[in-house]
Amino acid sequence: GPGKVRARRMSPAAAEGKGGRPRAKSGRTEGAKGGREPRRAKDGTSRKRSNPLGRLRTGEAIYLVAAILLFVLMFFQWYGHQHSGPNSFLIDLELFGGGTAWQALEVIPLFLMLAIVVAVGSALIRLAGSAWKPAIPPAVLVCLLGVLAAVLILYRIISPPGVSELEGVPIERSLEIGIFLALAAALGIAYGGWRAMADEGTSFADVGKRLEGPRPEPKKSAA
Repeated sequence: GPGKVRARRMSPAAAEGKGGRPRAKSGRTEGAKGGREPRRAKDGTSRKRSNPLGRLRTGEAIYLVAAILLFVLMFFQWYGHQHSGPNSFLIDLELFGGGTAWQALEVIPLFLMLAIVVAVGSALIRLAGSAWKPAIPPAVLVCLLGVLAAVLILYRIISPPGVSELEGVPIERSLEIGIFLALAAALGIAYGGWRAMADEGTSFADVGKRLEGPRPEPKKSAA
């Protein structure tokens, strides 16, 4: 008799205990799941914030870095001065100005800045995630302007600007390391643009066809 009563009295508590255990477990699992998901989300967002350049393709990253380097190198010495003659010790070479790209050249720095602006601007558009698609892809412009910049710098390597004369002593410009590094940076812009074109599956022939547009169909003459 008493044993049965105790068993009956304990059975609701045991049932409640049995019923409570799964609830506690489910709460823990829900809490654990609920805690893990925000952590993953936070981790994912933090990774994206810590690596903003992840949107850039390989070619775009190359010409962005090369453009920044070219801009910096334009303030380095590209030319020095060579002089000879019996009165060379009397010459103050500072009268001829510095030998940076801005000081020694006139028009070429403008074309170099155009290549730099287009390269950096197209990379920023990519980083911003803009859906703007011009008629000429930015990678094509970057490649062409990079080639143009390299050709202009190479021209001024082969033919340095100006030979001057002071007190009968010829003054010639010598080449410094800065102009060779600038040539490498310009080639980097061109290569990055070409690499970005390959990543996008774009070619110069495709751009030419796109600019030509659809050809008008010939009108049929009435019989």
